[in-house]
Amino acid sequence: METKQRHFNHLSFTDRMTIEAGLRVKMPIKKIAETLGVHISTIYREVKRGVCTKKESWHDRYNYETRYRYKKVYSPDIAHQKYRDHLKAKGAPLKIGNDYALANYIEKRIADDGLTVRAVLGEIKRKQMPFSTSISVNTLYSYIEKGVFLRLSLKNLPFQGKRKKAERNERPAKAPRGLSIEKRPADIAERKSFGHWEMDCVCSIKDTKNALLVLTERVTRREIIIPIPDKTTETIVRKLDILERKFGSRFDKVFKTITVDNGSEFADCKGMEKSCRKKGNRTQFYYCHPYSAYERGTNERMNREIRRKFPKGTDFSKVSPKKVKEVETWLNNYPREVLGYDTPENLFNYYLSCL
Repeated sequence: METKQRHFNHLSFTDRMTIEAGLRVKMPIKKIAETLGVHISTIYREVKRGVCTKKESWHDRYNYETRYRYKKVYSPDIAHQKYRDHLKAKGAPLKIGNDYALANYIEKRIADDGLTVRAVLGEIKRKQMPFSTSISVNTLYSYIEKGVFLRLSLKNLPFQGKRKKAERNERPAKAPRGLSIEKRPADIAERKSFGHWEMDCVCSIKDTKNALLVLTERVTRREIIIPIPDKTTETIVRKLDILERKFGSRFDKVFKTITVDNGSEFADCKGMEKSCRKKGNRTQFYYCHPYSAYERGTNERMNREIRRKFPKGTDFSKVSPKKVKEVETWLNNYPREVLGYDTPENLFNYYLSCL
């Protein structure tokens, strides 16, 4: 364990788990205090606060029976609950102190369902959920940092810090295989009409062909994730054929245009545009400028969310279609600030009902 510099006086739930781990291996109290950067008396008081009686069983091999004994141990859960109760008794400096229903809901939506702080508070406001307390985004961040929640810490929050931009070698730009994004109608960029999608592939671990074909609708942020065995043009066309048959006669109204990058998997523009159900084309494809991922900004943002569930290095050949569907459902039922904390699924179904 490394010694750390303290920036505030109160112990967090993580600190209490560190104390429990130290006591289990019989680490001296002084060493635990040094590890946490607090006075030794703080640890003695904390251990006294969290002490409880634990029932243990052991087998008596001489009498062939199970016996029980009781042992005094330190419990971080009990200690933390007493800490929260003490804060309430002091005059409730924590607004959330008396509202256990709100605290439990926030813990579940962030720790279990993967929502951000803004998303969960926005969802509560939009649905007008009947909690007795309301808190701000900054206040909730402060509570999480101070360890007020039993199951929630900063490690549960996504996208911490800024990532260093990777260097890349510039290559000669190639002309798009179809219509350039420059010729795409302006109202699509302004998100004024439904049925315009962005499409990309999320890659698997190196040397594995499997990937995910990802489509994102620009207005509703509705996501479609399709597992693919490889990134060949034939596979892409085949999956689009399946998608067209699924939506049937509504396909050309739901998928008016699709914007892609200049990846080799999207090289067969005519094959992707050609309908498998009727004569003529099923949709119109547009190609972004080289090295301009921002022109598919919605798609890139959703890919970032997918990577929360499937980090880089994931072998998609070992990921089941059921798991992919679970991630798709999670994304489409995620309350988003840009949608007024409504969900992509709700808005998408609304637009479908208007067709």
